[in-house]
Amino acid sequence: MFHYIKAADYTEQPWKNGGGLTHEIAADDFWRVSIATIDRDGPFSEFRGFDRTIVAIEGDPVELQIGSETIALTPFQPYEFTGESPVYARVRGRARDFNVMTRRKEVAHDVEIVSGRHRFVIDEDEFALVYATVETRVDDVTLAAGDTLAIEDVEAFTVETASHAIVVRLTVTD
Repeated sequence: MFHYIKAADYTEQPWKNGGGLTHEIAADDFWRVSIATIDRDGPFSEFRGFDRTIVAIEGDPVELQIGSETIALTPFQPYEFTGESPVYARVRGRARDFNVMTRRKEVAHDVEIVSGRHRFVIDEDEFALVYATVETRVDDVTLAAGDTLAIEDVEAFTVETASHAIVVRLTVTD
């Protein structure tokens, strides 16, 4: 089953720490997928018990300070960290990033950046989301740039894009 989620339907919310805005694509009590805008330096919100992945998708360079480590986010390269980690972001202007958070005892996630044509097989305990950075085809559905397709109760699907699409696989672990 496919569920098309238009960017216009994403829910805008303030960050947990009040430092910015996020556009929630889809979520429940155990996971969240969203797009955040970073337009000033500041700390990330803490999400104790969650695993997180961030992907820079557009805009100016972003550096994350996580403990004593400095990470320069590379566009379309997923970076994983824990929700307990103290994270401070520095941005030279304005950037947007794609975020996935899962409560580690209930759900695991995998984030893959694809270009070209890729086939995915999903297990019974998995579901997926495909975020289109440009027009992207998933089987017989064409996604506009910025839209997302939620996928469940199918054995496989094929993603085809001329640039980048983000495929998130979520697996229930309990």
